[in-house]
Amino acid sequence: MICRMRYEKRDEVKYIGHLDTMRTFTRCIKRTNLPVKYSGGFNPRVQLSFALPLGVGVTSECEYVDLELQDDADIEPVEIVKELNEVLPEGFRIVSATKIEESKSLMSLVKEAIYEISILLTNENAEEIVNRLNTLFEKPNLLIEKQTKNKRQEQVDIKEMILNVKNEIVNYCTVRCTIHCLAGSEKNLNPNLVVELINNELGKNMEDFEIHRKGLIL
Repeated sequence: MICRMRYEKRDEVKYIGHLDTMRTFTRCIKRTNLPVKYSGGFNPRVQLSFALPLGVGVTSECEYVDLELQDDADIEPVEIVKELNEVLPEGFRIVSATKIEESKSLMSLVKEAIYEISILLTNENAEEIVNRLNTLFEKPNLLIEKQTKNKRQEQVDIKEMILNVKNEIVNYCTVRCTIHCLAGSEKNLNPNLVVELINNELGKNMEDFEIHRKGLIL
């Protein structure tokens, strides 16, 4: 039996990388009395499977992790949520959980994602920034330099991976760009590429951006 959990990764832990997130969950699970299943061999491990890794510095309200339970486990998802939230560090919080039958890996199920990119303004006019962003994303091609696995730079068009864009004024000092895009093992748009694209257009510093994963669509 598998317990699929949705959790938040907030500001307090946004600079913790994916591997450290996995280690954190593993250690915290071992501190509970949950009837989890371990792998075989000389170094048994908690059977955990995470969805699309979250980039360093990115917050989220929609991360998913599958926890494999013992076959005879008799425990309700609400109890799993309660026990884990008692031991997880501040910044991580299990939002919900449900039991599912055996399924494909979470990573293979991810198809789309929604990111909120907040642009922090200083003396800029918010309405003018929104108009510039609307014009930018209406272009037929959105070309950006991307580093390949061979450490080479190549120009890619991210336009085909963007399904929808909404630019709006949050307040006098913040403009939000919401990107609905392809994500997962087949085609995946790194939100940092979108930030770089916007940065090139507006001439701002990378510190002026905040990225939040609003949705992960399985």
